[in-house]
Amino acid sequence: GGAGGGGGGGGEEEEEGLVPEAVESILEQLLSGLRDSDTVVRWSSAKGIGRITNRLPLELADDVVGGAVDLLAPDEQASAWHGGCLALAELARRGLLLPARLPEVLPRVVSALHYDVPRGTTSVGTHVRDAACYVCWAFARAFDAAVMAPHVAQLAQSLLVVVTFDREVNVRRAASAAFQENVGRQGSFPHGIEIVTRADYFALGSRPNAYLRVAPFLASLEEYRPMLLRHLLEVKSRHWDESVRLLAAQAAARAAPLAPEWTVEVMLPALCKRALSLDLKERTGAVHMAAEVLLALCRARHAGSGAALPPELRKAISGVVPAVEKARLYRGRGGEAMRGAVCRMLEVCAAVRMPCGPKAALRSLASLDDSIKHPTEQISLAAVAALRQLSRAYFS
Repeated sequence: GGAGGGGGGGGEEEEEGLVPEAVESILEQLLSGLRDSDTVVRWSSAKGIGRITNRLPLELADDVVGGAVDLLAPDEQASAWHGGCLALAELARRGLLLPARLPEVLPRVVSALHYDVPRGTTSVGTHVRDAACYVCWAFARAFDAAVMAPHVAQLAQSLLVVVTFDREVNVRRAASAAFQENVGRQGSFPHGIEIVTRADYFALGSRPNAYLRVAPFLASLEEYRPMLLRHLLEVKSRHWDESVRLLAAQAAARAAPLAPEWTVEVMLPALCKRALSLDLKERTGAVHMAAEVLLALCRARHAGSGAALPPELRKAISGVVPAVEKARLYRGRGGEAMRGAVCRMLEVCAAVRMPCGPKAALRSLASLDDSIKHPTEQISLAAVAALRQLSRAYFS
């Protein structure tokens, strides 16, 4: 790195814009090192690129930036995304990422903030999201407030989604540090100081605390509410980790009543449609989230009564359980998870006294009878809770 940098300096002395071929080949090697499978190689390559680019003529330096940006492409592996983010952060930190590049770079960094590719029973992408937070932190230090002003809304919303809803504690804390740095240096982040004090290092240490305390607070701020709710609906309701899906359902229940029209017109109909999805994660997550949101919305806005909901929505909600049973989704892999979700849905429908004829009530009762006999304790307990509400609502 040092020898390459010295060569670049000599090239500039001879003639502006003339760079020794050795430096160009070193840069090519370093750019390919950003794709390496070893983290240490990627990190060292990023550092080397930052140091050499610092001594290059402007035009060539911008080419190097372009090479790093190209790594953040949909067809690249996770290691390339990680290396690209590290290189961008190093370049930004040294003032080598020019403001003209921001409109092109920022959307890719936002994609990196949400990078999560399922692999079997787990996923790849924690290191990419962490590196993307580092890029956002570097942006705060590199650019003036006037340069960042057009991008503040997008950056703030994307960072706060990671702060509250990321599965990994180190990524939540990294996003919080990046947000804090931006609030301190840019100053124009809406409600910045208020959020920094509530979403601090310790508050984000516990995932339930981030989802159930910090997220509802952020959802109470109008600027951030739509983005957070959309993320819960589109991403976290179908997350690969069941515990995250269940937490997301509870978080949605606390945030959705703050946007009642959107919840009734967009969120609940979308969740009802997904109840028959071919993807097990998507359908169980959708039924759980629909149940929790329905209960919270009726309690907050309709005095606990489901009868006040629009007729079309009532019909869609009432049709979820019969449709699931007709499609025989209790059978095969994932049938247990589906049973648990359906029990919760029946419990909530009874709790909010959804209008229900005698025939439908008897059908729900038969469904719960099957689930009570289930050998898994969790499902039989969920069925008992649902039976308690059902008998109070329709058989007393």
